[in-house]
Amino acid sequence: MPDRKKLGMIAGDGMMPVEIIKHCNATGRELFVIGLEPFANEEALKDAPHIFAKIAEAGKMIMALKKNNVHEIVLAGGIKRPSFKEMIPDWEGLKIIAKLAMKKMSDDNLFRVVMDQIEERGFKVVGVEEVMPEMLFSAGIYGRHKPSDEDIDDINRGITVAKALGAVDVGQAVVVQEGMVLAVEAIEGTDMMLSRAAMLKKEGKAPVLIKILKPGQDRRVDLPAIGLQTIKTLKRYGMKGIAVEAGNILLIEREAVIQLADREGIFILGVKIEN
Repeated sequence: MPDRKKLGMIAGDGMMPVEIIKHCNATGRELFVIGLEPFANEEALKDAPHIFAKIAEAGKMIMALKKNNVHEIVLAGGIKRPSFKEMIPDWEGLKIIAKLAMKKMSDDNLFRVVMDQIEERGFKVVGVEEVMPEMLFSAGIYGRHKPSDEDIDDINRGITVAKALGAVDVGQAVVVQEGMVLAVEAIEGTDMMLSRAAMLKKEGKAPVLIKILKPGQDRRVDLPAIGLQTIKTLKRYGMKGIAVEAGNILLIEREAVIQLADREGIFILGVKIEN
C-alpha cells in the first residue's frame, strides 16, 4: 500500500519532477510542489498544485509547505548554483546565506543547508529513491546492446579513477578509451566533460562513460541521474555506452531511454561497486 503522507516537492528543471508528479497522481499520493525559479517551468508542474519561489526565499517555501500540510519533502530536478549577488533572500533565506558564507559554496553545501533549514522546521527530507524506488538502477544490462570485454576493462579502469576523484570531492564521472582516461568531471558537468573527451579520443574502439556516487554524497538531495539527454549526448560525442553504479544512480524515463539507446547502438550497464 502506498505511503499516504502528503509529499512536498522542491522542483528544479528536467524530467524528474514530471516523473514524480505522474507517480503521485497514479498512486493517489497527495503532492504539493514548489518550483524553484528560474529553473522549474509552468508546463512541467501543471498537473500538480504548485507555487514558485527563489532558492533564497526559504521563509516563503516553509510557509507554503506548512499551509499545505506537507509532511515529507523531496528535492528533484536540476538547479545551477547561484552566486551570492543573485540571491534576494527573505528572513529565513538570510540564515541560509549566513551559513553558506562560513563554508565552501559547493553544490552539496548549498543543498544541505537548504534541506537542514527545512528539517529544522519539522519536515522530513527524503530521497527520490524513497518516493520512487523503481527509478534506481539495478545491476545488469539495459536494452539490446552489451559492452565488449574491452569495454569492461575500460569500465573497471573508470571506476577506480572515479572513486579516487569522489574521495576528494572533485566529480563523479570519467571517460575512458582503451585504458586511457580522456576526461574527468569537475565543476563543468557531464555534458561539457563529454565534449572535451570527444576532442581527445583516438581512432579505434569508442570511449565509455562511467558515473558513480561520490563517497559521503547526501542521497536526499543530489543523487546523480541519467535520462534521454544523456543518451543523446553520448551519441553526439561518439561514446559507445555508459556504466553507472547500481543502487546509487537514478534512471529517468526508463522505457524511453532504453528505446533510444537501442536505436543509437549505445549500451547501458548497471554495475554493483564494492566499497
